[in-house]
Amino acid sequence: MPNSCLLILTDSDGWAGLAPLARALRWALHQPQRRVWVDCSSLADLSAHALFLLRQGAERLRQRGGCLVLCHPPASLSEPQPEGPPPGYKVAASLLDADQV
Repeated sequence: MPNSCLLILTDSDGWAGLAPLARALRWALHQPQRRVWVDCSSLADLSAHALFLLRQGAERLRQRGGCLVLCHPPASLSEPQPEGPPPGYKVAASLLDADQV
């Protein structure tokens, strides 16, 4: 896509799934596009570790004038989150809505 990078997350087991996510985020952060869309439609849930990586990526993008958008977020993200800093990423109901946030 000319203005965005798209990452599609799939279910994987624990820590083994975090290495590909970290590599994909590093790759996306080095692309000329400043928007990264993360499609979560294949996920039942996002682990706390995956959310941590996504928050770090969102912060790095924000510092460069970009943003990270989670598309098709799992239901667990709509539940009240514990107090703390805002996540830094934006949330869109679908990929079609990602360009609007």
